[in-house]
Amino acid sequence: MKYTVHPIVMGTKQFDKGMMTYQHDYGKPYTIPIYTWYIEGGDKKILVDTGEMQPIVSDEREQAIGGKIYTFEEGLAKYGLKPEDIDIIIHTHLHNDHCENDYKCENAKIYVHEKELEHIHDPHPLDFRYLEDYIEDVEENGQVVAVPRTPRSCPASP
Repeated sequence: MKYTVHPIVMGTKQFDKGMMTYQHDYGKPYTIPIYTWYIEGGDKKILVDTGEMQPIVSDEREQAIGGKIYTFEEGLAKYGLKPEDIDIIIHTHLHNDHCENDYKCENAKIYVHEKELEHIHDPHPLDFRYLEDYIEDVEENGQVVAVPRTPRSCPASP
């Protein structure tokens, strides 16, 4: 079976470049795209992450990342989709900018690593990026599937 992975920019983050380039370029603003990935092929409509609920869309940010920033609905519409068409969401992790649109995908099963589910309900006090508000509704709806940690495939794996 052939799959095609489509990157869709569903937001951006702007911060000091020195946060990403240790001891280099402190004081310079830096903008990164926040991606949702649509996996096309097979009989399921699959997303990896769902991006920001209200992305800042501006000429300045689009110029900084070299492309268009979409709202969730606009990004899906590029591929003829609506939120209710999504069958599966796979989360890389549960920082808010990766899961803010989950609730819109009312028909999707949402796959999340079990440790991420633990962490979103008991985050480190200084980690403001885990907000359980974005996951509680879909948990209560029975949409979330906890993915267990798999055994290592080689001794170098953590």
